[in-house]
Amino acid sequence: MDYPKGLDPHVSKQHLLFHSFSPSVSLQSSHNVDLYFQSILNNGNDASSISTTLQIFKPFGNNIKYAIPNQQFKITNTQLITKSHDHFPIRFDSSLPEILSVITAQQQDRQQSQQQQQQQQQQKQRRSHDGVSVSSRDSSSSSTSDSLGNIPNFASHDAPQLEQLFRISSLEQYLRHAAKNEQSNEKDLYLTFLDKIITSNRPTAFETFNHPVAQVFVIDYDNDSVDDLRKMMVEFRNYNFPKYFQIDDLLMHVFIVFDSSKYNANELSGFQSNIRSKLNIESTLLAIKSSHDEKGEPEPELETETLSLVENCTIEEHLQRISLNDLTSSFTIPQSVDTSIKFGVNTFINKYLIPHMQNKVRAWDDQVLQPKKSITGRFFSASRKLFNNNSDSNLLSSTSTTSASHSHTSFNHRENQYYKSSPEQITRKLADWSLMLKDYKYAYSTYDIVRKDYSNERAWLYVASTQEMCIVSLLLQHTTNSTVTPDRNTLRRIKHDIIEPYMDNLSYTFKSRFNLKTYSIASFVIVVELLLLMSQTYQQSIWWFDLIEKYLHKLIVDFDTSMSNAPYSVIKALLLERLGYNSGRYFITSGKYSGPDVAMNQANKNNNPPEEQEEEEEEGVYGNKLKLQPTKSSMGSTKFRISALWYLLSMKEWLEAKSKSQIDRLLPNVLDIYQGRTTGEGHGGTRNAAKESELWFNRKEYLLRRIRDV
Repeated sequence: MDYPKGLDPHVSKQHLLFHSFSPSVSLQSSHNVDLYFQSILNNGNDASSISTTLQIFKPFGNNIKYAIPNQQFKITNTQLITKSHDHFPIRFDSSLPEILSVITAQQQDRQQSQQQQQQQQQQKQRRSHDGVSVSSRDSSSSSTSDSLGNIPNFASHDAPQLEQLFRISSLEQYLRHAAKNEQSNEKDLYLTFLDKIITSNRPTAFETFNHPVAQVFVIDYDNDSVDDLRKMMVEFRNYNFPKYFQIDDLLMHVFIVFDSSKYNANELSGFQSNIRSKLNIESTLLAIKSSHDEKGEPEPELETETLSLVENCTIEEHLQRISLNDLTSSFTIPQSVDTSIKFGVNTFINKYLIPHMQNKVRAWDDQVLQPKKSITGRFFSASRKLFNNNSDSNLLSSTSTTSASHSHTSFNHRENQYYKSSPEQITRKLADWSLMLKDYKYAYSTYDIVRKDYSNERAWLYVASTQEMCIVSLLLQHTTNSTVTPDRNTLRRIKHDIIEPYMDNLSYTFKSRFNLKTYSIASFVIVVELLLLMSQTYQQSIWWFDLIEKYLHKLIVDFDTSMSNAPYSVIKALLLERLGYNSGRYFITSGKYSGPDVAMNQANKNNNPPEEQEEEEEEGVYGNKLKLQPTKSSMGSTKFRISALWYLLSMKEWLEAKSKSQIDRLLPNVLDIYQGRTTGEGHGGTRNAAKESELWFNRKEYLLRRIRDV
């Protein structure tokens, strides 16, 4: 019996490492390259499906799904230990200036809509007042408060506005659309929910996962020159980047696209050396065969590959496609082009990206982290903490000299961020890049060091983000190198000293201090999936079951408060489904039994003749022969019936949504428990089928009967 059916936490871990904790590579292509790819790919696709080169390159970053034969990625850590990995995914995104310009435009639209709403409210208050009354005083007070409220609005242009990670209403809208248009029950809707929560390309000051590691320029060999490439690079470097982003840490690289039917790769060596000598950047060749022959007629491609068009898309991008009625989710590409891009991206990762990240990590470790760990660095940090007391801070605020404040702290409290060259910002980037390079143990120790610096300077948003990454890196370390089972003291320290206090603190910081509720939601979802993986890796559900259930309940409450007027909630249905999966897996991963088959063998053992039972019983162990024989739904320390109850509540939400396909997907999990008890397993016979309708769960007024009758 495959119970319960749900998303495997190992799959959740793979998607988490790709969508959230993989290097971001920003890609900018010339107009000639876009036209060249359109001429090749739009022959077998919709004319409007492929418009940019970025859409083509996005799927190839996921080398877990789109891999080349026998691919290997060798990574050397700071201890000079080299390990080989089968996968090293990257995320191809738009260039950082494009992303920042979109974010700025969205913020301006929201500010204009808020100002219009405030003006409408003021006009209503002015119309409703009559003489000197309470309403007139309210309107005057509101106008004065509005005039005073304009002061921080001017100051907010200097300080970055903190935006939500996603909109809960947009997430619910997209999941409803995905549930209705799901063609097969094999596709897990909870995986879609997880991907949309953890997928984001919005750069923030308090973490660097969405800061691009490399900037790739894609040019056409026939129509683009070195001067065109120089112009693209100059425009990129002259952009006014945020103060927390360090452009000097970027790896600049070039992809040169050429027609393999016209040129040989050796003929482009002079062009590559010219780029290297004039612009001091490396390049990679991509041999893309043209779809037209010498006479200009299109050549039919015999073999094609199908790629995803919505790989690593955010919620906003999906909703935009829905609003434009663009339902195409895949495109076909010639197999020769597919192979060329795969090998080109693999060469770029192995030869340029990983060595660049390794060199930066070693340099930051020597220049920033090791001095912090030394005795001298600890002495200066302790002295700064002792002498930077309240009297000094009051003096600094009264004198209003920013230079004096920087001598005590590198954190800008007005803009709520660290400067790009500050030691704390470099240390945080060191920890993030170490996590991307799969050195989880070193990443955890680095997060723990910088967390203490953030706490001393009261950078609470940075503290919350770093506490989340401490938990993530620690759980990734234990679920990746799972050769030794952690003992009870280690598990107790992880649970009570790290996970529980850190999650409580970051939830309070995100929700109460900064009103960033969605960041707290994303943290809880990530930790829940890693705890489920921890339970299955070491067969220790008894340690993590209550914590997983507690965090899932918190998520349900958070989503319910945001959608209190909705008649039903797809998000709530998916979280209830995950509660059922957690309770069902408790049987398998609790350590007592390895699965339902073992439980049934134990039940069959009790039905053996007394002579065989006496031989199998251990000496000195008393076995009660009059004890009732266990069934598979209540064998040992199981939670099958609780699991079935959570699935029932999840189907209740789907019943309100009138989604029969989702009910049919979850119904076997419930029927296997309830009807399994009516077959008489372990009771020496079967029940009469006529009496099945008289059982409590099959009564007309009960929920299961109403669900089955849909």
